[in-house]
Amino acid sequence: MFVNGQRWCTAGGEQRARGSFLILFNKNPGGEIRALVRHVEMHQCGHFMMTSVKVKSPAAKTENDTRWDKEQYPDFYYVKDGHYKIHLSGTYGGDGLTKSPDYYPGLWEQLHVVPKELENEFWHPAWQGHNSAGAEGPSFRNWAMENKRTLNKLRKVDES
Repeated sequence: MFVNGQRWCTAGGEQRARGSFLILFNKNPGGEIRALVRHVEMHQCGHFMMTSVKVKSPAAKTENDTRWDKEQYPDFYYVKDGHYKIHLSGTYGGDGLTKSPDYYPGLWEQLHVVPKELENEFWHPAWQGHNSAGAEGPSFRNWAMENKRTLNKLRKVDES
């Protein structure tokens, strides 16, 4: 979800958008949601708005790192210089849903916890699992705007 930004169309009619984007992550449907904000530029790909973003993390493995299973975590999700490459599309990054942290080992612990009241709005029973930036959208946008500086940085995790 764009927290702030701008939208335009190219001469060929393709939609574009740029700005601060709220990315939500969730391990289990109906459970805890965590977030971060990154500056992105999305472009139209068919009916979807898509992009990818790099997230620097000490938890990110490098291509030559033998500590991660390449079959379980294909290098498609990694960048050689200690960044995770996260593909985004639609609201919240996952086609209207939250992103799964499963492809980014160690990132979950560094994400910011979404307040319980916002989490309850997102998982409202009437929406059967998600609302895809419907009624909860303004609340999430306001929260992200108020906390943008904090959400832009990953939390430090005590390794001891």
